[in-house]
Amino acid sequence: MGLATAVVSLTRVSADSDSPAITITAPETGAGATASACPVVRGTAKVTEGLTLIVAVRRTTGMPRAKTQFYRVDTVRPTGQWNVTVSLEADDPKSAGQWYTITAFTMSAAWANFLEKLDGTADGPLMVASTMPPHEGETPSIDVQREAGQGSC
Repeated sequence: MGLATAVVSLTRVSADSDSPAITITAPETGAGATASACPVVRGTAKVTEGLTLIVAVRRTTGMPRAKTQFYRVDTVRPTGQWNVTVSLEADDPKSAGQWYTITAFTMSAAWANFLEKLDGTADGPLMVASTMPPHEGETPSIDVQREAGQGSC
């Protein structure tokens, strides 16, 4: 099932101070750090009304080339903290040792609602696509290496 044409309008995240509007604080990165097959991604965000926070996950090593999975963050608390469980191809034990980029950004809540109705799944990705959708504003990313193990997120 495909769409003939789609118009996407994304708006910048508002920041009241010099601090970043979106940050990713977990999983850990750096020398020796690994992430489980189903890590909880955490961070902080200042999201304006009418926008929703999205977390994208894409494998950056190995073949075949992986598509990006997009997860909707359902709740950004009044403190700005958020979290979402993502899959680093958790059902594939051969994905252990592969590297993944995790990126956070905002998009129009109306557009996210449309995608959710079109192809979203409960407790799973909002959508899977070959590329990132057009966006404005900050898109912080982290790179993580998946540890051994498999399961269902």
